[in-house]
Amino acid sequence: MKVLFPRLIKWVALVEQKLQKRLADEIRTVIKAKGGVTLFALNKMVLTKLVVYEYLRINPPVPFQYSEPKVDFVVQSHDATFEIKKGKMLFGFNRLQIKIPREDRDKLLKYVHWSNERETEDSTTENKACARKDSVVLLCRVLLVDLFLHFETFEVEAGTIMFAPSVMFKTLAKASSIT
Repeated sequence: MKVLFPRLIKWVALVEQKLQKRLADEIRTVIKAKGGVTLFALNKMVLTKLVVYEYLRINPPVPFQYSEPKVDFVVQSHDATFEIKKGKMLFGFNRLQIKIPREDRDKLLKYVHWSNERETEDSTTENKACARKDSVVLLCRVLLVDLFLHFETFEVEAGTIMFAPSVMFKTLAKASSIT
């Protein structure tokens, strides 16, 4: 979280303030309609969820993955076919692996592999899915909800301290109304 949260705040700060205002509006509207910050309310925040998934696509907490296939299989792209043999070491760079076209995001979520497994798969003892993947997405959404409940827009100064990202808020525009 020491890496994930500062990067998320930086990433949201770098988008245009129009998007920040849309996030703030969505969050406040849903919370007012649903009577508070609940899981049900969080699941109604479509834009907030999309922002978190887009952030995780562009800046996955673990950008590189290594794996050893359990069976032979074939990988095809638009212009090539690759045979992968059981037991060979594979390397994956997640930023390339999980690019999702703007349309069909919900349909294609099953192809997102940011957590060592498909996003739609639960972690089990049989796969390498991150047991905390749902917590990561949820906590990122909660962070944005808390931030935009109190502030309309913000700007940050981003840097690095001891190989970890750091953010310092330069401006914080208070929310005109807090629910």
